Amino acid sequence: MNASFDGLSPDKQLALARQCFEQGDPWQAMAYCKAALSADKDHAGTLALLGQCLAATGDLPAAGHRLSRAIEIDPEQATPYLHLGEVNLQIGCTEEALRCYQHALQLQPDDVVILNAYALALWGTGQLDEARALFQRAVQLAPNNAFTRRNAQLLNSRLVDRWHFAMVNDEVRNRQFEAALKRAVTPDSVVLDIGAGTGLLSMMAARAGARHVIACEANPALAALAKDIVRDNGYSDRIRVINKPSLQLDPAVDFPRDRRPDVLVAEVFDTMVIGEGALNTFAHACHRLLSPDAVILPRQAVLYGGLVESERLWREGGADQAAGFDLSQLNTFRPDTFALEAASFSGRLLADEFPVFTFDLMGKQQTPATVCLDIPIVKAGICHALVFWIQLQLDDAVTLDSRPAFDAEAGRGEYCNHWYQVVQLLTPPVQVKPGMTLRVEASHNRQNVAAVIYDPGVKPSDRPAGRAGP
Repeated sequence: MNASFDGLSPDKQLALARQCFEQGDPWQAMAYCKAALSADKDHAGTLALLGQCLAATGDLPAAGHRLSRAIEIDPEQATPYLHLGEVNLQIGCTEEALRCYQHALQLQPDDVVILNAYALALWGTGQLDEARALFQRAVQLAPNNAFTRRNAQLLNSRLVDRWHFAMVNDEVRNRQFEAALKRAVTPDSVVLDIGAGTGLLSMMAARAGARHVIACEANPALAALAKDIVRDNGYSDRIRVINKPSLQLDPAVDFPRDRRPDVLVAEVFDTMVIGEGALNTFAHACHRLLSPDAVILPRQAVLYGGLVESERLWREGGADQAAGFDLSQLNTFRPDTFALEAASFSGRLLADEFPVFTFDLMGKQQTPATVCLDIPIVKAGICHALVFWIQLQLDDAVTLDSRPAFDAEAGRGEYCNHWYQVVQLLTPPVQVKPGMTLRVEASHNRQNVAAVIYDPGVKPSDRPAGRAGP
């Protein structure tokens, strides 16, 4: 034993061990713990601290053994359960870790450290609502604890996607949706808002005079928030928020007696139109939920494309030369597509823009699953990318558009800025000139869109790897 331990009582050694551990020296802390245990091998507090030290130095099996022994000796102490939970998480024993945290919390229900640790573990297993409840409780107990508040806010930001903020602040989108609702709603209308989110469109429908609005929102956190927002804005008497996916709506339970909605408003579109399940959502609503003559907003969605020269876009997701070295092999791991906000966009159209897919949301016309488009080139340059954007036809009077302003164009006019543009790079880029065509083969499976772009004049065997085509 180190001579510096001579004459120290086990209690003093344990106190020094705690001090060393708190100062970031688990190795010296272990030495003090072992010295203390030589006098009392079954001291639960010392065994628990030794377990923490062993975990901090990477010896997880030994740490688990010491912590388990501490629990055997004194099962009424919460700290060993807390740290055994941490060890179990690190070795992949998630269920056992959660049981340890639960036991620790039962012993010390108001311990902020335990609440945070348990919440983080639940978060890691996808139990976000349960984690949020624990974080909220921790914030109530320690409102000035910066880490507790940070964890709670981080989780809240995972429960509600960041694009909701851009969406509710998109003035063009809001103004046009409200104008369309005013044209569609009558004093006797029953409105169904699918993907209601904060309840903004539902409140617009109520303000337009609807007798009853059903706000359907699948996200539990958003649905609870929408109820509060609707109440605070004075519309609880006419708006009912239902926390379930629209596919699970039961007209006999969820709708007013003997009434089906005669207006549908649903803003369930991603940057490629259909990624949030919009096609199935509208089809189900038309067949199972709405009255036969219901007004549907929007009635049509179009995915547009443009072939673009843009060195800037290429640098966002492609590689060729860097500092004189060939790094083109990095393109093996390039993203298939990536999204950019139009304010960050830079590019020159080399061909006229074109519709890729047109989706009839009223269900009267089917959209082919695959299209083959030959796009005539009108300007010489290097085609770096195919850029996608969307257009929504709300009704006969209003169309929403996320088309960016390309180089040398004046402005964007009535532009909806919360939908980003999607970029698919050509690797390698293709040199083009007027008189050429590039072929775009696009497919959709009602949930996703995939496209390949190539020069149909080049033999398949001569095309770059990954550039598909017949």
